[in-house]
Amino acid sequence: MLTIRRETDYAIQILKLLAKSKEKFLSLKDLSDMTGISFLFLQKIARKLRIGGLIKAGQGASGGYALNMPAKQISLKNIIETVEGPCAILSCFCGDKKFNCVKKGNQCALQNKMKKLNNQIIKVVEKTKLSSL
Repeated sequence: MLTIRRETDYAIQILKLLAKSKEKFLSLKDLSDMTGISFLFLQKIARKLRIGGLIKAGQGASGGYALNMPAKQISLKNIIETVEGPCAILSCFCGDKKFNCVKKGNQCALQNKMKKLNNQIIKVVEKTKLSSL
């Protein structure tokens, strides 16, 4: 079954809180207190979100994290790909070289059927914005 990992769910929670705080920076301690997510796990998630350009870090006493762009510009696809990697049902859709596909002729048995579904999922997660969650 297709699932969004807990880490991505937590990333969405963090981003929603940062969106509500407008331009104000929130510390990881504040985010941990607000969500109940462990501080260490938040550090890991925040690092991915910062490297992915979705959040920015502020230094000093009033530092912490804030959104790097308006919530209406951040898609669910941005979040998923920042935390988990490419959105793909099959590993071969995202160029995973470690994936050993058992091919039938030029196509694997699943590729034709799953490509359409994969494209539909991509469209939905691209259209879904943080501001609507």
